[in-house]
Amino acid sequence: MSFAPCAVVPCYNHGAAVGGVVARLRALGLPVVIVDDGSDADTARSLDSLAGVHLFRLATNSGKGAAVTRGLREARRLGFTHALQVDADGQHDLGDVPQFLERGRAAPAALICGEPVYDASAPKARLYGRLITRFWVWVETRGRARGDAMCGFRL
Repeated sequence: MSFAPCAVVPCYNHGAAVGGVVARLRALGLPVVIVDDGSDADTARSLDSLAGVHLFRLATNSGKGAAVTRGLREARRLGFTHALQVDADGQHDLGDVPQFLERGRAAPAALICGEPVYDASAPKARLYGRLITRFWVWVETRGRARGDAMCGFRL
């Protein structure tokens, strides 16, 4: 199986952060596919100013799932075999990208997932919500699920 990765970045109103995310991804040698999920005018202008990216727009805010799906379809249409999903708000540690790519290259048929690390400042509702979701994903996959299914940092 071949390995031609890109980054897919769904974006909704993260105009202040997305430029830095894109710059880091491009510095790591990744082509970038951005899907603007019906962002406001300021974010749209920020996205328009980015050079060297594949930019697609959803006419209205359709949710992260719709933006990711569109990004994956466009990445495939552009000839990429793999997509690293990265959030536009800068919350993912892009220093981990080389590890994702290395693992993807070694096992191109695998789904490589990140695992969030929270400190004591994380809201309890977020932590408990994730535990409940993990439980139900585990039930639905009959115990085959590993890690955090809600983590948006994956290849």
